[in-house]
Amino acid sequence: MMKMKWLIPAVLAALVLGACNDDAGNNENTADDGTAPSGENSAVGHGVEDGELETDEEGIGFSMSDGSIEEATGIPEEEKTAILEAFNGYMETFNNEDPDAYAETLVPGEDGFDIEAEKQAMQELFAQFDVERSAEDETIVSYKDGEAQLFSNLTTKMTAKDSGEEHTEKGRQVTVLTKTDGTWKVKEIYYIGDAA
Repeated sequence: MMKMKWLIPAVLAALVLGACNDDAGNNENTADDGTAPSGENSAVGHGVEDGELETDEEGIGFSMSDGSIEEATGIPEEEKTAILEAFNGYMETFNNEDPDAYAETLVPGEDGFDIEAEKQAMQELFAQFDVERSAEDETIVSYKDGEAQLFSNLTTKMTAKDSGEEHTEKGRQVTVLTKTDGTWKVKEIYYIGDAA
């Protein structure tokens, strides 16, 4: 029964976490994306085998050698700083429960997120739960002019407001950021929850 209780907030959290492109190349960003079975087109369904996230046709992913993630080479220092600051802003605005500021960290529209749906999902989630996400091992694993992929280990702690019951999930995330009008913003998110 406990698993079912956390299904709805997990679905809402998945919407706020984002989603992958569908086969047509359109970013659908639906609440179901984070909970689909492995192997389906979803934020979770990018097959993980022996610590390796398989890359899709766009080359999204990471691989681990000896348990460590390798940083991309050739990243200008000012861009590295700006990318990490953008990721930290994305995390901070979520933790501050600020839908408007959070939306400012995202790429809107066809190539990004449905901003109003993101705000709505965030409001619904925080109406029922206190949620705190933290990231470790933030590493830019891919960089090319105007686009970066940032790997992180995430911990999400959810506390039900009505009962105080807590649930913690750990996972790995690749956050794709693009430079839009001179500012780095989150375009896509690929999240894989660790097996419980």
